[in-house]
Amino acid sequence: MTGELSMESTVSLSEEQVSCALEGEMVILSLADGEYYGLNPVAAAVWRQLEVPRRVSEIRDTLMQEFAGVSEERCTRELAALLRELEALRLVRVEVA
Repeated sequence: MTGELSMESTVSLSEEQVSCALEGEMVILSLADGEYYGLNPVAAAVWRQLEVPRRVSEIRDTLMQEFAGVSEERCTRELAALLRELEALRLVRVEVA
């Protein structure tokens, strides 16, 4: 990442991956390293949102509606960690605002 991830950063799927849904989860093949990655149902919900580029704040707000009961602070923290990990694996692209 070229800068700090913010709520206004835009995230999109990388062209260096292919993915498919599998029993509520997501399986991703990284074309960059040939590795398969699995996402749990919550991370898969994030992944589905990235079919079109989205701001981090939009992703967070949708997650908070879908998974009621999670605090905004926890959702923001865990979403940021997931997006950083996916970016490090070159599965998503982040445009820092």
